[in-house]
Amino acid sequence: MDENEINYRNLRHIQQLEKKSPLLTRIDPDFYSKLARYLDRLDKTLREAEAQKSSILIDEIQNTRRIANSIYEFREKKIVQAALSTARGGKPDLKNLLDEEKTLYNALVDIIMEARKKIFNKEKMETADSNETVTGNKNHDSIDNKYDYVNVKNVNPIVRITQDIPEFIGIDTKKYLLKKEDVLTLPKEMSKTLIERGVAKQIKQ
Repeated sequence: MDENEINYRNLRHIQQLEKKSPLLTRIDPDFYSKLARYLDRLDKTLREAEAQKSSILIDEIQNTRRIANSIYEFREKKIVQAALSTARGGKPDLKNLLDEEKTLYNALVDIIMEARKKIFNKEKMETADSNETVTGNKNHDSIDNKYDYVNVKNVNPIVRITQDIPEFIGIDTKKYLLKKEDVLTLPKEMSKTLIERGVAKQIKQ
């Protein structure tokens, strides 16, 4: 996609590319932040629009969100498949993985590898002699060394929510319903906005 801000036409183009390609396609590294700005502009235009134009804008916003969600889900599915491939010893093509997506990829690999480790350790314990000791740390090291983590640039901050926040759509097009004392990681731009509004505090990592 070009360097201009996102619009409906190039969103549709990205959607079609993601649908047709078995691998992650190359998109703007700032795709998610630009998408958030585009959706914000549409919402602002709707608030300022005259009544007779509102229904048209509502349709456009709904269609845009539907396409954006479709793009994310296509990419999400490919990230899950890549994580599964990595956990099985494969070397999937990750060159088009965005920074925001690397956190998801690494977390999925961790979960899959940990589940496999627990299952195989359980089987080993059930068949081993009662005098033998299973050394979990050693097994863990041997599994971890089978794959490399993707280097995550600009790791998303961990924040603590200081008051209940009504449901909203984040820059990753996901729905959020946050409660006071929730602790989670959020995209940097979203975290910054919530902190500036005084409804979240960053936890030092």
